[in-house]
Amino acid sequence: MLVRFVAVAIIGLGVLETGLYVAEVLVHHLAINMVHCALLTCLLLLGIVILARSRAVAEWLSEKLDE
Repeated sequence: MLVRFVAVAIIGLGVLETGLYVAEVLVHHLAINMVHCALLTCLLLLGIVILARSRAVAEWLSEKLDE
């Protein structure tokens, strides 16, 4: 359950960061830097991968903490 919570928090942070960047660009009438935007969405993709593989990640963490 904790792994899923962390994954959702990472997804939320990625959406927030990307949204704030796009809003800042639109307010200042600048061009969107695709490299910067792609780097911000990496956080979103990481959260989605962790959420999709949450059971495997939880088992891996449990195994590492038991050692």
